[in-house]
Parts: sequence; C-alpha cells; structure tokens
Amino acid sequence: MKHSAKIAAALLAGTMAVSLGLTGCGEQSAGTEPSQVTSQATQQSTTKADSLTIAITNDENTLAPYTYVSGTGLVANRLIYDTLLTIDKDNNIIPWMVDDYTVSDDSKVYTMKLLDGQKFHNGNPVTAEDVKFSFEYAADKNVAGLRKIADKVEKIETPDEQTIIFTLKNTDINFARDGLAVMRIINKDVYDGVTDPTTVKESIGSGMYKLVEYKTGEYYKLEAVEDYFRGAPQVSKINMPIVTDATAVQQGILSGEFAASTSTISVEVVDTFKNTPNLEVYSNDGYAPTILNFNNGEEAMQDVKFRQALSYAIDVNDICKTLYGDYATVGTKGLIRSDMDYSVSGLEYVHDVEKAAQLLDELGYTEKNGDGYRFDKNGKVLDFDILTYSGNTIRARIAELAVEDLKEVGIKATVKSMEMDTVDAYVWPDFEVSKGRDYDMSTWGWSSSNTPTFLVSLCSSDYSIGTYNVMGYKSDNFDQIVTDQYSKVTSMDQMTSMLKELQTVVADEIPCLVIAYPDSLQVCNTQQYNGWESGKGLNIVNVFSFLAE
Repeated sequence: MKHSAKIAAALLAGTMAVSLGLTGCGEQSAGTEPSQVTSQATQQSTTKADSLTIAITNDENTLAPYTYVSGTGLVANRLIYDTLLTIDKDNNIIPWMVDDYTVSDDSKVYTMKLLDGQKFHNGNPVTAEDVKFSFEYAADKNVAGLRKIADKVEKIETPDEQTIIFTLKNTDINFARDGLAVMRIINKDVYDGVTDPTTVKESIGSGMYKLVEYKTGEYYKLEAVEDYFRGAPQVSKINMPIVTDATAVQQGILSGEFAASTSTISVEVVDTFKNTPNLEVYSNDGYAPTILNFNNGEEAMQDVKFRQALSYAIDVNDICKTLYGDYATVGTKGLIRSDMDYSVSGLEYVHDVEKAAQLLDELGYTEKNGDGYRFDKNGKVLDFDILTYSGNTIRARIAELAVEDLKEVGIKATVKSMEMDTVDAYVWPDFEVSKGRDYDMSTWGWSSSNTPTFLVSLCSSDYSIGTYNVMGYKSDNFDQIVTDQYSKVTSMDQMTSMLKELQTVVADEIPCLVIAYPDSLQVCNTQQYNGWESGKGLNIVNVFSFLAE
C-alpha cells in the first residue's frame, strides 16, 4: 500500500494552518561536518546575548540527574551538570572536567585528573571525592542507566583531591563513551545520606548554567556561571518556558518569541522557516530511531513467525518516505543505522503482503470474520492497540499507517493516543524494564543510538544490561552471544564482529520495527544570537553553542 498522497496532504494541511495562522510571518561515529539548510540569515562573528528565550517541550521536574524524565530533560540537564568526558560536535569523545585520561591495555583501569577551578553552584569545590560519590551513589538508585554504569565499577581510588582511578569489574572498551561521558557529577554534600534522590529539590551541578527558578508546568530560568572553568558563557540568561504543543513552539519561533527550542521541527515546515528572515535551519544526520515496538510477551507475539509476518505486512520503507521524505535514513531489520561502521548490509525490510498472509495461515490464523479480520486461537479477532503520544503527530501517523497495512493481512489494530506520561507508564513503568510492560504495540523512540552498545542495551533479556528492552524480547541466540562475548571484548574489531552476529539474530526474530532515523531539523533565530553550534546527533541547545570561541 502506498500512503504518500493521503498522509502528505494531511500533514501539509496542518502545516498550512500554522502558516496561515501567522499571516505575514509565514509542527546521540565520527563523520562529515553537519549541513545547514540555507535560509536568509546572514553569518557574522559570534556576539554575546544578555538573554534568550528557548522553549522546552516537556516539564522535566527539577532537571537533576534523578528527576528529569526524557531526552528533552537531558538536553537542559547537560547545561547544569558536567560529566568527566563529553561528546563533541563530530561525535568524538573528548575530556571535559579532566585534563586527559589514560586507559590500561585491558581497558579495565581508567585514570584522570580534574582540571583546576571547578565549583558547584553552591560554591563548593569539585573534588575527586564528589566524582567517586557520584558513581557509587547511583549503584542502588532509581535511574537504570546510571545504575548500570555504577555496576560496572569494581572500585574507585582517589589518591588526592583531583585524581580519580576507576577499576572496572570487566574489560570495557566503551566505558569512556557509555560511562564517563554520561554520569553527571553531583555534590556529595547535597546527596550524602539521602536514600531517595528524587526528594532533593535543588538542582546543584557544576555546569555553565545554574537553575535559579523553576515553576512546575510553566518555566525554568537559568543564569550563566561567570567564573565557569571553561570560560563565561556567551549568553547570560536563558528563559525556558514549558511549551508542550508543537504548533505553539513553531509559531513562537516564527514570531520571534522564541530564539530556539529543544525540539526538532517537522519536514513539512522546513521551507516556511527557510524563507523567514533571521532564521537558520540546521539539518544533521539523526541517530534517534523512531520505532514501532512489539510487546514480545503478548501471546501471539511470542511467536517469531508472527513477528516476521508483521514485518512483511507493514511497509517500513514507504512509511519512512511518506512521513520524512529525504530527511531520514530508513531503518533495517538489524536495528542499527545502515551507515554505521558495524552495520550489516542486506537487512532491509521487505514489504510482502502475500508472504505475511502465508505466515499467518501457517500459524493457524485462517478463519476470518465478515470484515476480513482473522481470528486468534481463542476464537477472538486478532486485535491490537497501538499506543502513541497524543502530542506527536509523526508517531501518530506511523501508527495510523501501520493500522492500514495490518488490515490488508487481516489483523485489526487501533491507535490509542495518550499523554506521554501515560504511554510511558504502560511501556516503560518507572523507566525500569524489569517492572514489565502492559501494551500490544507502541510508537517509540530513543534519544540516541550512536554508541556500539546500543543494540545490546535494547535487546538483552538480562535487564541489568538490556536497560532499553521495553519490548520484553528474549532470545536464547542473542543472549548466548552476549554471555560469551560482551564482557570479553578488548578491541573495536571484536565489538564489530559481535554486533554483526547480533544483527543477524534480531533481523530474523524481529523484536520491533525501526521505522526511520529522522534527520535532526532544528531552527534558531540568528539575529537574537548567532553562536549556535550543531553537530551529529547533537541538539542545538548544547554547551558548544554557548561557549566562548
């Protein structure tokens, strides 16, 4: 089935409504430099700004490491909290809080020294003890991603106030990227003795901005740390109103109310922004996958052959082209972006209605009702709900297109649009995959997939490793490869070999469908401020945008 005309027209109609409503103004691999979609903005030397208003598209609590709830919160959190290492605009790991770091030959010992002049926002100096505490504190706390990092560490030594030596339990060549560039450094004085970190109401980091005011559901106010150890930020104040409606965000940027947003813009409005003076649209390769999850624990979906039938029935390539045009890379059955160094070629999705029907027939789903829907083994119609965020138009369209495709092979599906928090509670309760799941299918996404360990985190049934496995996927083949190789990898060649094996497994067993890797399309007002920096998998609201040159 081809959806392009119908859905593109619907999306364009929504876009035109935005434009007409503003008459006169017009919804995480090293690589190449990011491209910029040409606009009418002129480039000039970076100038400072006293204040910018940047829309944040979700209420992320206090923006502390243990309270923010999504990738949107992570964007703002990084301005407030530092990490020992960070990822630069070309997706390379670079030292941040440290002068440099060394790694032992077996990739088990990481040694580094803090740079001078670092302070927390309460005035306390940043010490090696704070770093040690940050990693050890996370070991039994409610954020699975941070706990996973802490669990990798056997011991942390602090021979002096600035030197930190990490010794890992096992060899880990990715600890710099997945651990040291992820763990936020917190002040021991703030959290010491606090059993539940979500009860800490202050957001005190050592980053270039401090949170000076937060009003639930309304706004955040950030102020620059003038004596920040890497130099005073170029923007003194950042006001972040919480605006959850995508149309309102786009209107605010077009009118000049907002200088930028934490969110991306949709493909259909690119030309509108391109043709608006003083706005610049940045287009970069995206590493945040858009996914159609299958609950692998649901009765029918426990069968690999049934999930294979779904992959033949749903036209992934057409959905990607329909909704994203040329601004996305289509997903593959290997679940890894196709241009990654370790991706396996030849795992493209194939749309084959006859093959899907054949597999369903072989499974015994042959009886149909008057509407052409197949009955399951209990004599009920094969009927599934697809959960999606009510505020995300693209994901809703993906669900609607999947419904159309599934109907062709006799499977009934219904789109259920809900608030983000409600969907998350069904798919990823308390952000802990070990707590189970309660859904049939869901449109979903992850903030980044550009780390080699992403596939393992997504699909391992050992939830201490598979912290992203919201599908409840369990595969003896996949798990055996992880058990035999994951903790023993000592080189990128070995990692690549393991990842290629894993991709062939998931390509056959279909735990979910990766629909696309949408390009990151963000727009900024370059008249209000022209120091914006963009990069691969990098949100335009980032530390590099506000650093002095």
